[in-house]
Amino acid sequence: MWKAVLLLFLLLPPTALSKGNTFKVNGRGFSFSITEPEGWSVDFRSAAQIANLVMHPKHSTWREASVVVFGRFVPKQPKETLKTFVDNALEEFQNSCPFFEIRNSDLELDGPQSFATKILHCPGVRHEMVAVTEVPGFFVTFVLSADSPNGLREAQAPFQEVLSSFLWLKRNSARRSTKPENQ
Repeated sequence: MWKAVLLLFLLLPPTALSKGNTFKVNGRGFSFSITEPEGWSVDFRSAAQIANLVMHPKHSTWREASVVVFGRFVPKQPKETLKTFVDNALEEFQNSCPFFEIRNSDLELDGPQSFATKILHCPGVRHEMVAVTEVPGFFVTFVLSADSPNGLREAQAPFQEVLSSFLWLKRNSARRSTKPENQ
């Protein structure tokens, strides 16, 4: 493990490491890096049945936390566009919540990847900010989910950090792993 940490230190710029742990993750058909914000934990195993990763404040579990971030990678279907993917997801949300509210988000990101972002709310259910992007072969969705509007606002900075740090990497086909390299 110490070799992986040393390799990350040598390969990543110091600014990326100073904000939190940076993970490079290889999976079936995808490879990316992401930075874990200070005070948060990124977990690649606990919510595997519903997401590729879950992030939550340290000293809690993702199930107990009042605010969490889920990351999912959905294989892109032939001729499917980012617009049709987002439109279909919003239609599913509207069908599941008769009194829905969908707003555009003005989330500012400074990373290499651009995201379409929306704020979703269904009365009596969690408040969510959803960010979606398209990468080769996949749509990547990050969902910030909170018990309250205040929780959503308070977790916006770590969410921005995660999205800004997200980097889709060219896949090295000779090496396949489903585990984060530095864990």
